[in-house]
Formats: sequence, structure tokens, C-alpha cells
Amino acid sequence: MKRFKHVMWLIFPAVMMLSTGCSMDFNNPKANEYNVQIIGDSIFDLSGDIQKYLKTLSGKTYKDRSVSGEKIAGIISQYDRAISGTPTLKTVIADGGGNDILQGSADCDSDPLTAGCVDVIDYVADKMEVLLDDMYSDGVVDCVWLGYYYLTNDEIEKNEALDYAYTLYPAVFDDTRMNLYGAGGAYLIDPRPDIVASQVKSDGIHPTASGSQELANMIWAEMVAQNMYR
Repeated sequence: MKRFKHVMWLIFPAVMMLSTGCSMDFNNPKANEYNVQIIGDSIFDLSGDIQKYLKTLSGKTYKDRSVSGEKIAGIISQYDRAISGTPTLKTVIADGGGNDILQGSADCDSDPLTAGCVDVIDYVADKMEVLLDDMYSDGVVDCVWLGYYYLTNDEIEKNEALDYAYTLYPAVFDDTRMNLYGAGGAYLIDPRPDIVASQVKSDGIHPTASGSQELANMIWAEMVAQNMYR
């Protein structure tokens, strides 16, 4: 994968972070609800708009631990800090895995997908399943996992890799213990049919304010439908 495409994930208003694994937390306002926490990457963290729209819907500011540029291993660390600091944590809102592709060396622009790209996506899926099982073991009741929408502009060639990831998700969520025992569970949101190109920024990756509002609405609708703590 070419370096200039890596960098597209990591451009911010006044800061450019190189594709060397550097991560930064840009949006972390004071929370008043710690039993719902957000973990993930720049889809949440870059603008902070999803958290803001969720505040409008819920009347609460959920603790947001998302970090721009974070890979799946870092998102697991975000969760570890969340559960350590809040053992009563009830609902987790999450995303992740995109930066494992964008900061890695596997070519995920090719058609058909390269074996290296498939290996990275399989690795991310495995880590997702481990994370969901950890949530169950720790007593977290529910997780809303926000999948990625279709990318645009220079990033559009990665959409085949995105579609492949969605073929793995049913096994990830069906196998996790959160969905096998008792109340609650892990719920995947697939925004591909709902987020249109005009709701993606010119970098081809991050949601506009309208896109963030749509994503927040989808997250909230799932939380209400599943009667999650919110």
C-alpha cells in the first residue's frame, strides 16, 4: 500500500500524523456517564460529532476513549482501561480495524484481494471476537459495534476488503459468548446502505457532520431496540 494513501487516515485540522503507528486523542470532553463508554478510532475521535449527537439523543455525555489512528490492539487497550476504571461498565460502543489495514504493509487495493490483506482482516476479526468475549467475562451487558461504510474518492478500491470483512462478522458475533448466554449481547451495525458519498469527507474516509449524525442515529436506534443501558 502506498504511503500517501496511509496518510489519508491521519490528517487533522492542525496536525499531520505519519503512518508510523502514532495515535492522538482529539476529542475527550468531560463525561457524566461512565457506564456507557466509546472505544475506537478516528470515526469517533476526529470530530467528536458522534458523541455530541448521542448526547443530544440521550441527554448524557458518554465517556469517549477513542483515539485517532488506533489499531485493533490499541482499541483492546482502550477497553482494558475502561473496565479497570469502571467495573460497573454496562454498554460499550465500539469500532475498529481500519487502521490495521491503512498503517500496515498489506495491499488491500488489489482485485482480487491479496493473501496478505485477507490475513490482516482475519486477524482483526479474531481480535474482535476476543474483545467481545472479554466484555462478557467482565460483566458488560451490551456492545454496539459500528461497522465501516463504503469509502470514497482515492480510497474506493478498499471497498472489496470492506465487503470481505462483512462476510466474517456473522461468525464473530455468533461465536462470542455475549450472544450465547443470558440477556444482552453484541450487535453489529452495518451502515453501508445508509451512508452516501456526500456524507463522507473529501479524504474518502471520515464522516461529515451529516454522516456522523446518521451514524449516531443508527447507534441510538440499536440501543433503544435492545433496551440497553443508555
